[in-house]
Amino acid sequence: MYIGVYGSAAGVVDDLIKQKARALGKAIAQYGHVLVTGGCIGLPQEAVLGAAEMRGKCIAYSPAISLEEHINHGYPTQGFSSFVPPTYEHAKDPRVCRKYRNVSSLAAVDIALFISGRIGTMNEVTIAYDLEKTIGILKNTGGITDRAIQILFDDAAKKGSSSIVWEEDPEQLVERTIAAHRLR
Repeated sequence: MYIGVYGSAAGVVDDLIKQKARALGKAIAQYGHVLVTGGCIGLPQEAVLGAAEMRGKCIAYSPAISLEEHINHGYPTQGFSSFVPPTYEHAKDPRVCRKYRNVSSLAAVDIALFISGRIGTMNEVTIAYDLEKTIGILKNTGGITDRAIQILFDDAAKKGSSSIVWEEDPEQLVERTIAAHRLR
């Protein structure tokens, strides 16, 4: 199964939240699943490092159009097994590449897990919901996971078939979202 981890790629993040991100990655690897991220820094990269500690497979859906450009932009390579660069007509616009990467990575996953996050993460949440993915929210990690996602779902006036799991413990979140996905 492919499990995506999405969340804050910038800003100041508490060390406890970083540890939770690593725990997500470790749990995904322990279950034998592939971790998918957008290939950037921050909390998703912490999850990659956790999965790599367990020798888990990690795929980066990079917003860069080549591995060389990925590195030149300062995006991380440590822990990834492979990179999926965008190749399409808008590849020269970095803003479009980031959104294309969001859609591409979410289309590739079975489960999307969210930790903290800001406006880019909210974009990923709405894509996951529209694609009817199994969604896991790591509660009390700051950013949009504290209130904004729940408000969005409450006010969206669009009922989807996504299973949504809310959990404070990283390992339990992985376990519960896998179980919810299998029940679908």
